[in-house]
Amino acid sequence: MKKLLLIASLAILGTTSSLQAQNSCGTDHDFAEKARKHPELIEARKKFDAGFKEYIKSYKPSSGLNKKGSSPKYIIPVVVHVLHDNGAENISDAQIKSEIDFLNLSFRNLVSDSINRRQDTFNGTFYSYKQLATDAEVEFRLAKNDPQGNCTNGIVRVQTPLTNKGNDELKPISVWDTKRYYNIWVVRGINKGNSVGVAGYAQFPMGFSGGASTDGIMVIHQEFGNIGTSQAGQTPNVTTSTHETGHWLGLYHPFQTQVDTCEMNGDEILDTPPTYFTATSNEPLRNRCNNKNFNSCTMDVPDLPDMQENYMDYFIGNCASNMFTKEQVARMHYVLETYRSGLWSAENLALTGVLNQTPSNCKPIAAFNSPSRNTCIGNSLSFNDYSFNGTVTNYNWSFPGGTPSSSTAKRPTIKYDVAGTYDVTLIVTGPGGSDTIVKPNYVTIQANTANPKGFYTVDWWYQNNWQEQGWSFEYESPNRKFERTTAASYNQNASMFLPKDPFNQLMTVGTTASLISPSFDFSGTPTGYFAFDYAFAQGRLPSSIGGGATNEEIKVYVSTDCGKTWTPKTTIGSSSISTIGNNASSILASSVNFVPADQGKWKDVVISGATIPNNSNVKFKIDFKYQGGNNFFLDNVRLGSNTGNGELLSEELKLSVQPNPFASSTKLRYFLSNRKQVEIRIIDITGKEIATLFNGEQTAGTQEIEIGKSQFQLSSGIYFVSLNIDGQKFSKKIVVE
Repeated sequence: MKKLLLIASLAILGTTSSLQAQNSCGTDHDFAEKARKHPELIEARKKFDAGFKEYIKSYKPSSGLNKKGSSPKYIIPVVVHVLHDNGAENISDAQIKSEIDFLNLSFRNLVSDSINRRQDTFNGTFYSYKQLATDAEVEFRLAKNDPQGNCTNGIVRVQTPLTNKGNDELKPISVWDTKRYYNIWVVRGINKGNSVGVAGYAQFPMGFSGGASTDGIMVIHQEFGNIGTSQAGQTPNVTTSTHETGHWLGLYHPFQTQVDTCEMNGDEILDTPPTYFTATSNEPLRNRCNNKNFNSCTMDVPDLPDMQENYMDYFIGNCASNMFTKEQVARMHYVLETYRSGLWSAENLALTGVLNQTPSNCKPIAAFNSPSRNTCIGNSLSFNDYSFNGTVTNYNWSFPGGTPSSSTAKRPTIKYDVAGTYDVTLIVTGPGGSDTIVKPNYVTIQANTANPKGFYTVDWWYQNNWQEQGWSFEYESPNRKFERTTAASYNQNASMFLPKDPFNQLMTVGTTASLISPSFDFSGTPTGYFAFDYAFAQGRLPSSIGGGATNEEIKVYVSTDCGKTWTPKTTIGSSSISTIGNNASSILASSVNFVPADQGKWKDVVISGATIPNNSNVKFKIDFKYQGGNNFFLDNVRLGSNTGNGELLSEELKLSVQPNPFASSTKLRYFLSNRKQVEIRIIDITGKEIATLFNGEQTAGTQEIEIGKSQFQLSSGIYFVSLNIDGQKFSKKIVVE
C-alpha cells in the first residue's frame, strides 16, 4: 500500500477490527519474537514479499469470483483445539460451528453487512470499496478423519490450567499435522510478551520458524464464533478469527509500517489506501464510522479515505470489518498455491474426510479431570467430565476405594475413607460407540494423622525417598519439571532443579511449579519453623519487549485443612529473588548454564514463630513462578518444632565443615545451646558406617571435632557426617580429595 492504484486493481483484479475492549492482535509481536530467535525469518519474509510481486504479474482471477453459490476453489480441513480448565472457555460445539460458518461467509464475500461498503466521491475522485470486495473462493470445513484415520468431528478438548496463558508453548499439548490441517486453538487468555489483552494471533506462512507444531491461529473464546460466550458489539459480527486467518494466509495490517509515515510499503497491497495507526490507551482501536471521509494519510494521490471496511484493519463500528480486496485475495491465493498447497490437495481432502458432507456420528472420546487429586481421609473429590468427539448418552465411572465406588453421573463427587492411592476409570457410551479412559494412581488420600513434633528434612540427597516421605511436586505446565541433580547442592550431595527454558526468556506471565509437604503437628509450638535454600540466576528481557528483569516469584503457603485451601505466608518478588545479585546481564546468553558454585550463591528462606499456625495438621507449599531466567535449584528443605522441652532447632546448630573438600583433614563445628546427648558417625555413600567420631554427652557451647583422612583411612570420594543430637538427626556431606 504505497500508492493507491485503485482503477488498475479493479481491472486485474497486518489490532483486530472486532476485538473487544482493549484486546488487540498479537501476530506482529509473535513474528518479531520468532525473528529475534531465528533471524533467518527476516530473509524469508523478504523472499515471500518478492515472490508475491512476481506472482501477481500473471495472476488471473477465477471466473467464479463473487458468483453467489459458486464452488470453492480451495477447501481447507480444520481442527479446533479447545484448551480449557473446565470454565466458560470450554465452549460448545455449536459455538465452534458458528465460527466455521462465519469464516465461510466472510471469505466467500457473503456477509450480511456488505451493504455498509462505501462507493462515493472524495475530493473530486470517485472510489468504490464496494467494487473492490471480493470472494476469496476459500471454504473451511471441520475435519472428519483424524491423523490416524479415525472418525472425528474436528474438535479436540484438552484440560489445562495454562489456558489463561496461551502462547506457542501451549500449542504442542494438542496439535494435528499442520501440513494437513488448519489448526485453531481456543483459550481463555493469550499472553504475548509483557502485554495483555491480546484477542488472537497467527503464524505467518513464511519460514515456519519455531516448528510446524505452532502453525495456525490462537483465539480467546470471547472472540470465537457468534453465539455462546462470544462477545459481539464492536462490529456487526465477531471477526477476530477472520482477521487472524487473513494473517495465516499471508496478509499484513494495512498500517503495517511501524514508522510514522504513509510512504512505506505497508501491507504490500496496492488496492488498500494508505493508512497510519498507532494504538494508544485512549484509542486502542479506531472508532470512525461517524466520519465516512476519515483519512489518516494526506500525502498520497489519489487521496482517499481509510478503508474502514477491511478485515485486516483496526476499525470498529457498524461500518467496519466486512471485506477483503481483490489484491488481498490474490495474495491469499499466492500463499495457498505456494506455501499451503498440501492442505487443499485432492489427496489431503480425501485423507481428512472433508469431501464427505454427510453428518458423521463418531464415537465419543472419554476425558475427565479433578480440580484436586490429593486430600485427606473423610474428604470428597469432585470429577469433571469433558468427553468430546461424539454424543454421550451414558457415563460409567469406577472409583476403587471411594464412596460410592461407581457412578453414572456426568460430574460425580466421591468420598474417600481409607488412605492410599487409587485409579479412576470412565467409560462413555453414545450412538457412535464406547470409549474408556483409565488414570492409574490418579487420587492420593492421606491419613488424617500428622507427623509428630520433631525435625524433618526432605531426603533427595541420600536415600532419595522424599516421595515415600509424603512430599510431592505439582506443575502448572507439564513440559518442565523438577529434576534431581548432583551437579550442585547447598549442603548435601544432591538438589532438585528446574531447568531453564531452551529460549531462556519465555515472554509469558510465568508458569508455577510447587513442592507440597505432608502434614505435621505444630500444636503448642511457639518456635516452630519451615525453611529451605534456593539458588537462581534471574534473566533480563530483551529491549525489544521493554527490557528489565524477568518477573519470577517465590511464595510459601500453609494449610490446616489438608491442602483444600492455602494461606500465603511470605513472598519473594522479582526485585530480590536473584541469588547472584541484581546485575544478571551475563545470564542473557542461552549458552550460559547457571550452576551455584558455592553456598554464597544460595539464599536461605525461613518462616517461623507465629507465622506458622498453632495446629495439629499443618502442610506447607513452596510455589516458584518461572518467567524465563536461568536454572532454579531447591535444597535443604527442613522444618522443626520446639515446645520448650529441649528439642533442637536446625538454625541453632550452625553446623559447618571447613575446609570442604579437603585433602588431609577438616574440622566439624556446631553449637549446642545446652547440654545434649550426641552421637556422630562417618558413613559412606552406600550407608556403611566408617567410624564413630563421638558418642556421649556434651556441654553447651561451640563444639569442634577434627576429621583426618589418614586417621580414619578415608579414600578419595564422598562421605557423610551423621549427627544424632537428643534424637534429632542432621547430616553434612564431605568430599575427600
